[in-house]
Amino acid sequence: MPPKPDDEEDVVFETDHLMTKWGFMDGELLEEFLVANGFDAIDTGSEEWFHFSRRVLCEVVECCVLPKIQNDIKPYRVFGNHNPMRVYEVDGVHMSDFKPPPVLRPMSVGVPKWRVLEAAASIYSSRFSEDGTPQSYMTRSAEAVAIFNAESWEV
Repeated sequence: MPPKPDDEEDVVFETDHLMTKWGFMDGELLEEFLVANGFDAIDTGSEEWFHFSRRVLCEVVECCVLPKIQNDIKPYRVFGNHNPMRVYEVDGVHMSDFKPPPVLRPMSVGVPKWRVLEAAASIYSSRFSEDGTPQSYMTRSAEAVAIFNAESWEV
């Protein structure tokens, strides 16, 4: 079990960040929090850190944020240097067809810090592939796959 952070406030995720490539601080929302809570052994400039921190972000968003959204959404992971977790459809309308963008409800979702650390600890222990390379953040956990299947989202 990962250590408990000093204060028990939630990490807040603004749901409209799912609709932009710059969302969740361009994919870096959890980085300072992870370093401050014991995940500072990885060089933050390395490929390993890039994949680890984004994989934690994706895992937390998929398991804790997306299921709370009341709209009908179609989420996906994006491989690149920006926000890795987005939606391409809201309430049956493709994102490119919205003028102005839709409003996701709720507008923000709080995730307990202990839950973020729990996800990070699990991912940290499985952060390398069998050949020793960093596990891509495009890899979903069994929990995230189960949620996607339960919500009838594409995996």
